[in-house]
Amino acid sequence: MGFAVSALATQTMMNVQSDCEYQLTRITNTLSKLAMEEQSIVEQQMYAGQIYMAQNTDEEGQPTDAAIEYVNSTAFNAVFNAKLKEIQTKEQQLDLQKQQIETRQKMYSTQRDGWEKNTTSNIEKTFKYGN
Repeated sequence: MGFAVSALATQTMMNVQSDCEYQLTRITNTLSKLAMEEQSIVEQQMYAGQIYMAQNTDEEGQPTDAAIEYVNSTAFNAVFNAKLKEIQTKEQQLDLQKQQIETRQKMYSTQRDGWEKNTTSNIEKTFKYGN
């Protein structure tokens, strides 16, 4: 009976570890998606700046100093920065979840190793002859 309990506990821990791995995969995929969104926002920001400067040129076709200042200003970049901040907040939350899952995964791995050693020791003691 003791063997069955140990085997069941080991199986349960392996299931939990498998679940942890699945959660880590989902978090990693979400982080990748957020990184792509972040890159897209930066590209949109650059493109919007280029368009604004192209529309505000001097007689020689060069962007005016006022246009350059505006494109580099907080007012122009506020929407983009807000979107980037939102993504960074999500990334931080996911990183925290990832750390928590990795910690739980290590805990169960250590516990499983202990159960396996205990089970092996009990089996050896049960079937040992000559004492």
